[in-house]
Amino acid sequence: MELRQLQYFLAVAEELNFGRAAARLGIAQPPLSRQIRQLEQELGVELFRRTKRRVELTEAGIAFVEEVRQILAQVEQGVLVAQRASRGEIGRLVVGFEGSSTYDVIPMSLKVYRERFPEVDLAVYAMTTEEQIQALLEGRIGIGFVVSPINDKRLAIETILRESLILAIPENHPLATRTSVRARELESEPFITFQRDRGCGLYDQVIAVCQRANFSPRIIQEADEMQVILGFVAAGLGVTLLSASVVQFQRPGVVYRMLQPSTPKVSLALAWRRDLTSAALQAFIEVVRECAR
Repeated sequence: MELRQLQYFLAVAEELNFGRAAARLGIAQPPLSRQIRQLEQELGVELFRRTKRRVELTEAGIAFVEEVRQILAQVEQGVLVAQRASRGEIGRLVVGFEGSSTYDVIPMSLKVYRERFPEVDLAVYAMTTEEQIQALLEGRIGIGFVVSPINDKRLAIETILRESLILAIPENHPLATRTSVRARELESEPFITFQRDRGCGLYDQVIAVCQRANFSPRIIQEADEMQVILGFVAAGLGVTLLSASVVQFQRPGVVYRMLQPSTPKVSLALAWRRDLTSAALQAFIEVVRECAR
């Protein structure tokens, strides 16, 4: 039994006239009659009573027509679902992101994506870069916002932002009167940093900046949330280095100053498995690219 035969049957059942049904279907009447006879043979029942003057549905035909309508409607719905899935309009996408990051491109991208693709089930989880890499390889997330560089040939990596580090200090700190601060002037300062395993690469960046200025930072406190770190700075417990986008978070008691010379850039990138792509994933990547411009 073919889908075409069901469509032909329904047309004849609704028109109760082979000539009109053939015209509706855009085919000649003899092929239509042959297809209906073949369908009846396959079913082992007579669907129509044919006389010289009229065509009528048999009891079997009456029962069959409602089932056929449901089948064809389900097929049509299935086609629409498949087409929407191919355009990334439905499905599920799991996204990982650095919970300690301050990049506004992340919430902006999530907002735009949800507005454009409201029927995609979008799940978002805060994870470190290392946790995201493992989750990507295990298939637990589809894409992640990670801090590069990452060297894994199984993953596609696309850098979307590069930012310098910026100094956050208490507003009553002597260096707060300056517009910029040289890194070596921080040698005697107590530092507050992200925990190394939770800080989206910032811990290592802080160490690198200080070592470039020929000293090792005196770290007195570590935390796993940016707002906690800024709270410690506001309380006068120490200073910290954060990605430049942190300036959007105006915390009372904290001021931000540029570092001289400029620090190496911190890179935010998208990562996904090369062998696992979907229309929903590709649509998300396009949204992020747009928001990062």
